[in-house]
Amino acid sequence: MKYLFYDIECSDGFHMCSFGYVLTDADFNILIKEDILMNPEAIFHTGAWGKNREKDPGIELGYPKHEFKKSPKFPAHYRKIKSLILDEDTTVIGFSHNNDALFLTKACNRYSLPVISYKFYDAQEMYGETHGKVNQVSLNAIADDLGVDITGLVMHRSDDDAEASMLATKALCEKEGMTLSELIEKAPRCKGEVTAEGRCVYYVKEAKKLERRMRGSMRSEHMNDTNLREFWRYLRGLTPSPEHEQNMTGKRVTLDSYYEFHHYKQVALIAGEVVKHGGSYVRMGTAADVYVVASDHRCARLPHIKRAMEGGKQVEIISLGDFMKKLGITEERLTNADYPVLPEDAAGALKIVRKRSGRRKKRRSATNANAVQA
Repeated sequence: MKYLFYDIECSDGFHMCSFGYVLTDADFNILIKEDILMNPEAIFHTGAWGKNREKDPGIELGYPKHEFKKSPKFPAHYRKIKSLILDEDTTVIGFSHNNDALFLTKACNRYSLPVISYKFYDAQEMYGETHGKVNQVSLNAIADDLGVDITGLVMHRSDDDAEASMLATKALCEKEGMTLSELIEKAPRCKGEVTAEGRCVYYVKEAKKLERRMRGSMRSEHMNDTNLREFWRYLRGLTPSPEHEQNMTGKRVTLDSYYEFHHYKQVALIAGEVVKHGGSYVRMGTAADVYVVASDHRCARLPHIKRAMEGGKQVEIISLGDFMKKLGITEERLTNADYPVLPEDAAGALKIVRKRSGRRKKRRSATNANAVQA
């Protein structure tokens, strides 16, 4: 059995510029170490993606820009990367693997190449589960805790980052007195796969999502008062993500009011993706820069949007299908949307809100047309 540890760096947060890996035997002896550089065909911007993106120096990649730009593009390396990952005698070990899996899938989709579907194990989750950590712990923090010296390795050089992940995994096995196979069985949270559709799925987390969906099957899927409070709380907990193309930066988006009221889970998914892509979601037609048409029913916001456009406001009107393509949302993902996951303290706060609202004698229904904001 061989172990493949790989790491991906991006020029701008989502376009691959290097695929670095170490391939080891069952005793963690390095057989091959290589950094595959590629032309990302994208800008090099490694700073923050928020308000201070131009001021934040960000990360420093392991090579100068011209080294990447003169390298072949991703398709030239696709077969080699695929053969490394899918080798029958090789187990893939990632670190916070959702990010690398996302970058690899994006590259495959970008060049119309088949998504590489495979099973993996996440060393970050192995550490978290064996040490009782709920939140993710950085590689540097894990290496420091396990006494792993990675000072000779260059951060954000993919092959060195892959080696650092390997050394941390090796040290964790030694500390626990287990083989990697035994450690994996002790930490089931680390098991996952990248599906043929490109989704990075952790089995335990996915099972918990299914359980929540089953428990919530009796919940209303309408944008009622309770769900609306949950909706805003969910959005407040999100920020633009460097893993997502920032093609919504500065855009205020709204959906037609009929669809919004009848599809709470789907709207939460769409609005969350808008925020991750740099935009914001609004429920006032007069504030919208983008109006998404998602149904054939009467929309209470549309008259206000039309008046704003007559007054000179530029509003993009787009179908739901076309808008989903902009955000990278598939039909399958939209159909299977779940209730949003709130920040850790949200569940208790929501119980308090529900308790208070239950004492009121009268409550204006969200079905009332007045509840739909202009």
